[in-house]
Amino acid sequence: MEIDQIFREQLNSLHTISVEIASLRELPRVYDRALTYCLELTGSQLGFIGLVSKNGEYMDVAAVKGFTPSDPTFFDRYRVIPVRRSVFGVTIVDERPHVSNNVAADPDHVGTPPGHPEVRTFLGVPLRVGSTVIGMIGAANRPGGYGADDQRLLSTFANQVAVAIDNARLYERQREMIAGLEDMKRRVGEADRERLLAQDRARIASGLHDSVGQSMFSLGLRINGLLESELDTEAAKRILEIRQMAASALDELREVIFALAEPADGGRDLTDAIGSLLRGVGRDNEIDVDLVARGIPDSRVESIYDELLIVVREALTNTVRHAHAHSVLISLNYEPERVGIVVQDDGVGPPPISDLSEDTDSSRHFGLADMRNRIVNLGGVLAVEPGDERGLTVRVSVPLPTETK
Repeated sequence: MEIDQIFREQLNSLHTISVEIASLRELPRVYDRALTYCLELTGSQLGFIGLVSKNGEYMDVAAVKGFTPSDPTFFDRYRVIPVRRSVFGVTIVDERPHVSNNVAADPDHVGTPPGHPEVRTFLGVPLRVGSTVIGMIGAANRPGGYGADDQRLLSTFANQVAVAIDNARLYERQREMIAGLEDMKRRVGEADRERLLAQDRARIASGLHDSVGQSMFSLGLRINGLLESELDTEAAKRILEIRQMAASALDELREVIFALAEPADGGRDLTDAIGSLLRGVGRDNEIDVDLVARGIPDSRVESIYDELLIVVREALTNTVRHAHAHSVLISLNYEPERVGIVVQDDGVGPPPISDLSEDTDSSRHFGLADMRNRIVNLGGVLAVEPGDERGLTVRVSVPLPTETK
């Protein structure tokens, strides 16, 4: 009768304990409280919780109480153990409680790893969620060993612990999903901001082109009209200087428009970036444009993206400033180890051959020196030559950088 009274008191205590554990949401706290009560309920010195892997081949010792190894790497080396018949593993293999009150003589005893305390008596019970065994809870080194009441009490407790672990896992996955959704929302928000920024850039570029650009163009026409009238030499010289200043200002305005039309640095897609530049040239200068891309870009293109884009922009700027072209075609070829770019226009053609020499640095030479230096610094080649029928062709070939390991 006294034993039954003790057991009833244990069950009442177990109910209070189970309510507390069921209210926990973080796995580490579930493990800690479960093992604390496990040792109290069974009068044990050691306790652990092991969880079975998805394929059922391994058990991860998720938490231990009552043992602090002297070797800080002990748990890293021994926390994952294969599921097999052993004093511990038989609980998982047979999916039933197991008691061993003389572990050293137990037929399933396979030894303990170096640094593990001696296990003299052991009680293990499965952790079940429904009909599925998700792991086990083990207690060890109760003086005098374990009896049927200890097994029954710990089995009842283990059912509550298993539910608490499953709930905490679900809560953890829910938090991960919420965090993922919040991250997605943040990225979508950033994408929206980038889109709005791109729209603002396009609006500003369009405004500059439509208002300021038109005014500059009209100013140039009026200056040309003055130059066609009869003027003395000094006046004609000053008006010519004004026309040159206006032309320079218009060129600078076009460069600003090109820069605004360039997509914000996000995807770093060279094909898209060149396409955007090309469309800006066609829109702002009433030039027919086309882009042909072949091959699949390698991730290494990212490291030469900026330089290639600068060179293409300079080539397009030269076309607008000097070529008087009606159409521009850019061919972009992604090869396994190289990137090739060809910019062709149908304008007035190249400057004199002497202006295309590699040692030229005059600003009159369409910025070719700067373009060539950038490509040479990348280990590539830049060639400028007359088009097949008319116009100018700029050919660029740049090797992809060697990947570092």
